[in-house]
Amino acid sequence: MKKIIALLAVFMMFTACDSDDDTNEGDDPILGTWFVAEMENSLSDDELSECNLNSNITFYADNTADSEYYEEVENECVSDEESSTWEKNSNGQYTFDLPIFGRQTGDVEFSGNNRFKFSIPSVPGVSLTFEK
Repeated sequence: MKKIIALLAVFMMFTACDSDDDTNEGDDPILGTWFVAEMENSLSDDELSECNLNSNITFYADNTADSEYYEEVENECVSDEESSTWEKNSNGQYTFDLPIFGRQTGDVEFSGNNRFKFSIPSVPGVSLTFEK
């Protein structure tokens, strides 16, 4: 009888965890893998290369993120990977790590479910657009 009660308790614990996970999944539109699509930069004439367009960030529900940054080095497309954290701030802004710019807090403007623009107030004139 004690084994049955123990098994029931374990089952209930896993069931409770699963239902908690389901309610959090998909709550934030930033969750998922996003590829850099465009860069606006009034500070320089730099443009994204075909290689740069492979760069992406994956945002997870546990507030962690994995990113891959691609750049052209000696006519070869090379990548660098990084794991970090992200957060949605109370004022609707997000904070996460960007290659070159480091950890930034910025305004996120979603266009449907598959596109968002990240504007960086600390670097006026610079924004990145991401697509799923």
